[in-house]
Amino acid sequence: MNQKIHEWSQKHKVAYGFIIWGFISFAYLLFIANWGFTVGLGGKGVVDGTKHAGFLGYFGIVADKSFQFKNTAANWAITFGRGLGSVAVAFLLARLFHKWSTFIAIAMCLVGIPAQFMPGTGGGYVGFVVLRTIMAIGGTMLIILTQPVVANFFGPKQKALISQFGIWFYPLGTIISIIPFVILGNNVESLQKNWQLVFTLLGALSLIPLVVIGVFGTNFDVPAKTEGQNAPKVAKRSGFAILGDYLKKKSTYAWILLYGGWLAIAVFPTALTHVIWPNMANITDPAVLPQFQKIAKIWQVIFLAAVFVGPISIGLWSRFNLKRRWFVGAIITLAVIFFILSTVVFVYGVAGGNGENAAIAALSDGKAAAGSKYYVSLVFLYIFGFLTGLCTWGIQGVMLNLPHEYADRDPKTIGWMFSLIWGFGYIFYTIVFIIISVVPLNESLSKQTVGLIQTIIIVVTTLIALGGVALLKEPRDDAKTFPWQKSPSMMEQKMEQK
Repeated sequence: MNQKIHEWSQKHKVAYGFIIWGFISFAYLLFIANWGFTVGLGGKGVVDGTKHAGFLGYFGIVADKSFQFKNTAANWAITFGRGLGSVAVAFLLARLFHKWSTFIAIAMCLVGIPAQFMPGTGGGYVGFVVLRTIMAIGGTMLIILTQPVVANFFGPKQKALISQFGIWFYPLGTIISIIPFVILGNNVESLQKNWQLVFTLLGALSLIPLVVIGVFGTNFDVPAKTEGQNAPKVAKRSGFAILGDYLKKKSTYAWILLYGGWLAIAVFPTALTHVIWPNMANITDPAVLPQFQKIAKIWQVIFLAAVFVGPISIGLWSRFNLKRRWFVGAIITLAVIFFILSTVVFVYGVAGGNGENAAIAALSDGKAAAGSKYYVSLVFLYIFGFLTGLCTWGIQGVMLNLPHEYADRDPKTIGWMFSLIWGFGYIFYTIVFIIISVVPLNESLSKQTVGLIQTIIIVVTTLIALGGVALLKEPRDDAKTFPWQKSPSMMEQKMEQK
């Protein structure tokens, strides 16, 4: 049966590639949704001896400062582990190749299922965290494991198309995990009471891609055992030797800076804006705070929803013979600008800029001057949120396709390079995440100052991606700067090379 599947995959490469790529991407979407629900399903824990709905209450966690610090430290370890897991993909591919590397990654996602059935006392919570950490490492590995499929089964135009629309799965999974809390508002306890059901259903669905990969997956990336002087280099050298070559290349570290910086503008806005923005606006009143947090979460959904427009606008750049470096740098810069504008509009427009009193006035009377300013600001906030997402998600497709465009690429080992890029890029992101998390621990700083510092860190980190872009080379010498320009002549190409 395996031989028949292999033969069919070679005769119908594109169709087979779409099937395998689709199920791996589906598994990744399930993981992102599962992981995203962690934020909302935790609940308040134990307050004044009363257990509230959510897994924190189930495990008897008192959400005091001591726990918050421990929880933050655990998040650091988990995020760092996800980075190491991404790097480990390269070693798995070198040893086990694609089919079984993918099978292991999805199986690790299933480890999250028993996590929610750990006992509510004793070391139950530790077991819960450990099992979901294993799930997180496996889930993060999946996004990398789509790339060998893209490299081996699709042509240049199909690669560009896949890179454009392959970016949907992270935003879509995150939207799935945010939308229920936006809709329910203050009535989230009904969902938090069923946290075990939500986690279990999302985890169990991963069985579908696991079975598909186990039955229909092929070892398409196993080097041919060719002997003689004309044998391919991949067949002569060990996978670890080739892996070492990637680590010696300057371009590998340029990619790490680019992807690590891009992760800052892609992840931090959806993880932190509902905390940072109210802090910067000095909103602390429990009667007002949830409403402004909801506004920030709506911004997050709009930011993520822009992924459905990004591929058919900005993402189209990768389908034409155009210069990549300046365009990637320009779009990332625009994403940063629109994020800054969103922050300014929220703090000084939506929240009034004067803290608690202005925020209350903005919500109390829509006919008043404060109310008019509030609604106008709200419109601009969501517009800037969409534009931030448009730039962020639109350029990701161009970035994902770029490594496939170089003449010296090796379809058999490009997944290893993506593993190093994402893995070390994620570790870079983890370091920044730790720095951002440490800032609030300084009790001498006001919440406004903490929010400002965290925003500056996000902006500066994202701009580091521009350094990575500057270190890369254009994949084609004959590429045009703008669509309406003529292709450069041979003389111009030689002058550029000098």
